[in-house]
Amino acid sequence: MKTAVLLPVFNPDEKFLRLVEELNKCGFVVVAVNDGSLERCNEYFKRAENYAHVVGYQINKGKGFALKRGFEYIGNELADEVDYIVTADSDGQHAIEDIQRVAHLTRKTDGIVLGMRDLSEKIPIKSRIGNDMSKVVYTIVTGVYLRDNQSGLRGFPARLCMWLQDIPGNKYEYELNVLATAHKEGMKVTGIDIKTIYENNNKNTHFRPLKDTFRIQRSLWSYGLISLLLYTLYTLTISVIVWFGIPHFFYWLIGIYVWVTAMHAVLNVFSAGIRHRQKISVIYYITCSIKYCLATLLMLLFYYQGWNVFLGAVAALLVVILFSYIFGRSGILGKV
Repeated sequence: MKTAVLLPVFNPDEKFLRLVEELNKCGFVVVAVNDGSLERCNEYFKRAENYAHVVGYQINKGKGFALKRGFEYIGNELADEVDYIVTADSDGQHAIEDIQRVAHLTRKTDGIVLGMRDLSEKIPIKSRIGNDMSKVVYTIVTGVYLRDNQSGLRGFPARLCMWLQDIPGNKYEYELNVLATAHKEGMKVTGIDIKTIYENNNKNTHFRPLKDTFRIQRSLWSYGLISLLLYTLYTLTISVIVWFGIPHFFYWLIGIYVWVTAMHAVLNVFSAGIRHRQKISVIYYITCSIKYCLATLLMLLFYYQGWNVFLGAVAALLVVILFSYIFGRSGILGKV
């Protein structure tokens, strides 16, 4: 059994050909997905067929779609030949030795491996903005801090091919969705340091700073949307209890807390589990439960200090967001 290197490719140049040739010499099964490149690039793909499996389509659909097309091909056509998969960029951002190291660690851990760049170094501004924003939001939403969550150099067991195809997103947001879904399902992600390479100040990148950053942020926040909706429902219910002075307030509070936490579980399974047989991790629910508990205590504290219930709910939410970020940076649930 071998390791496949999956390359999503859009408008390649000679660097792409040198990469596939060298990967082939290293013993990898190379799969290149032509993500609707211009017709003038067809020659590169024809020459690449000497070293790689080349698949693709005519209309550009995005990096996420290309990766999923590659996972589909490997799962259907190379299942008897490949047991592990490494995804890498085709534009020279990933060194051959780093690809080999990720492949080795993937085989060793039999799990997901994330290649991480040193983003404290001087990097192009449009890359830094996207990376910094995604780090903060990802930490708030998931409670886990990833030093580099946008690296395209990753390793996966081939058995996850179907799982990887079912994760939503066709553009750059797909790779963030993979990490967020893995966290929610309790999958371990192992990090490994890789070189930080930005050739020609990253001028040849297809990443669009504004549009793609917005897409990534929107996708990240959507993972916390159910929590936000339930938090709103939760605060409104507590507000009604407080306003009308319903007897046995404490018992009502416990009942509502349990009910909303249960609803959180049901809605998560409904929204994600049915889509790709998701198994939500117990730790994920424990952390969500802690956040609800903290929010409740803060709301009551603000209310009994004479605050308006609505302002107390907003203040509690802001504190919970801050708590989530500090909790994530502390590495309690994992720090990659």
